[in-house]
Amino acid sequence: MTSEEVLLKDQLEEGSEIKPKINAKFLWIQGIVFAAGLSLLIYVLYKIGFGVIAETIGTVGWGFLIIVATNFSRHLIRATCIYLAIPKEHRNVGYHNVLAARLAGEAMNLLTFAGPVLSEATKAAMLKKKVSFARSAAAVIVDDIMYYVSVALMMLTGVILMAVTFGANGKVIRYTLIGVGIAATVMLVGMFLVIKFNARPLSWVLGKLDSRGWLPGAVAKRRDYIHEIETNVYSVYNERPSLFYALLGLGFLAHVTSVLEVFLALNMLGYSPSFVQSYIIEALTKVINAAFSFVPGVVGVYEGGNGIILKALGFTTAIGVALALVRRGAILFWAAFGFAILLWRTVDRGTKTLRKPASEPVQEKL
Repeated sequence: MTSEEVLLKDQLEEGSEIKPKINAKFLWIQGIVFAAGLSLLIYVLYKIGFGVIAETIGTVGWGFLIIVATNFSRHLIRATCIYLAIPKEHRNVGYHNVLAARLAGEAMNLLTFAGPVLSEATKAAMLKKKVSFARSAAAVIVDDIMYYVSVALMMLTGVILMAVTFGANGKVIRYTLIGVGIAATVMLVGMFLVIKFNARPLSWVLGKLDSRGWLPGAVAKRRDYIHEIETNVYSVYNERPSLFYALLGLGFLAHVTSVLEVFLALNMLGYSPSFVQSYIIEALTKVINAAFSFVPGVVGVYEGGNGIILKALGFTTAIGVALALVRRGAILFWAAFGFAILLWRTVDRGTKTLRKPASEPVQEKL
């Protein structure tokens, strides 16, 4: 657990609002990076033509609701992973609560380049009233592990399909595919070894920092707590192997919905891609999202990257950017729900605080 997650946990335990500590320097860097991404997006739209993009997206029409529904199915699957990862004897929470936490967490993911940290911490913290933070945090981490294992496999197979189907003409494309293939393989092997041998990388890092006197006091006080979270994570593989593989299967299913989303959106934009093309597009899109995750919301990079990917596959750059914008619209649609949930949580907490009876004044002795 990072120091940000520890802070978030403390705030929720004390009944305060979710207010991650972000210093001014962090905000400035975040703002600059976001502005750079937004500038890139505006430049790409300008080069292609705002009218061309608007006309292309206009062909989707009411079909956009289908993309929104397909995008939501991914949230449903990931929420199911978190729900099932909580042991039955500790699962004192409804599925709708997990889904709400999932949407709220993903909304946080769009805010900063520390979004992934805040996102996962928010999901776990929002379930604290029903499930212990150690259990909810472990469930969120398990979901992430299953997802990233399947992401690595998808990127690796996507690169192979790209090379076999379309070739790797040009040094840039060739070296990019090789680099992605190596990175995905290293990620898979690393995760396999960590899971197989019950390695505890977080505890190991904290131990090294502590031995050098670099460990923050707030984190040092909770080393046992962090160890408990790691133990809960590994219990899924050690004690419930069938559930482990079921969750891994759900992770792959979530990616299937992403491929389906690409397939449907391109059809609505007037193209008829094959399943292999849709799969490659989604796999390479994940590469871009991973490589530029430090850009808040991957703004600009996501759209420009999609343009490059589809251009390489024989489509037009305009179609690639239009595809990204349509999918971005669906993401923002559900992010709005997530922000509404966070706002409701904050207002509800404030209302309950106001309703608490004031303590009786102490009478002075005469």
